[in-house]
Amino acid sequence: MIPFSIVFSFVIAAVFTVVVPIVILIVLGIKRKISGLPLLFGAAAFFLSQVVLRMPLMSMLSGQSWYQAFASQFFLYVLFLSFSAGLFEESARLGGALLLKKHRSYKDVISFGLGHAFCEVIILVGIANISNALLCLSINSGNGLSMPSSERMETMLAWLTSTNTMDVYLGILERFIAVIFHIFATVLVFIGVTKKKIHYYFLAILVHTLFNLSAVLLTQFAGAVISEIALLITALAMGFYTLRLKEDFNIRGAV
Repeated sequence: MIPFSIVFSFVIAAVFTVVVPIVILIVLGIKRKISGLPLLFGAAAFFLSQVVLRMPLMSMLSGQSWYQAFASQFFLYVLFLSFSAGLFEESARLGGALLLKKHRSYKDVISFGLGHAFCEVIILVGIANISNALLCLSINSGNGLSMPSSERMETMLAWLTSTNTMDVYLGILERFIAVIFHIFATVLVFIGVTKKKIHYYFLAILVHTLFNLSAVLLTQFAGAVISEIALLITALAMGFYTLRLKEDFNIRGAV
């Protein structure tokens, strides 16, 4: 049996990483606070950059002996993963911004950022949370015991019963932080496009790299709680900067 606290944490996580993003988009759409096309472009930017390109590439590299040796160098490996994420995602953001020639208002930029962020939340975390919640419920009801692979069942059961609920809840906070960051990064890229200043694109890659790198290093050496607090403070500062642009951001990218 999976403890109720663990089952409950996965259910709550599934709600916040799947249901809540969808509800937010529906409400914002009804109130006309977001733009449909930029929202779709933002979602496509994440899907193409990560799901179609980067993740399969990383999977392919993981089978190479030289890459496995490189992965043993902790700092360099984490730096590479952080940089590659920034490079792929910010490049996709740049491509979207260049294509959306008539959709570069503040509302459009926020829509693009939300599309990118919520696509990431649902695909990378939300689906896994739903799967874990359903598996827990299946096991507790007795249906999970009928799975064909008893060895796999035992492995999953051991993992689920040892799950730290605090980590699950911190994962929700992490996604909230990521949403703010993605909106901020989108603003940087769109400013660069509207002002025709390429250094904003490179700045977005740098910030993305440092943000991801800091998350891993802080978790590794200071613990998950300290890491999330530090990242939350950073994300709130990014959010404050983004909100300040509401009045003066326009198609020329005035800041």
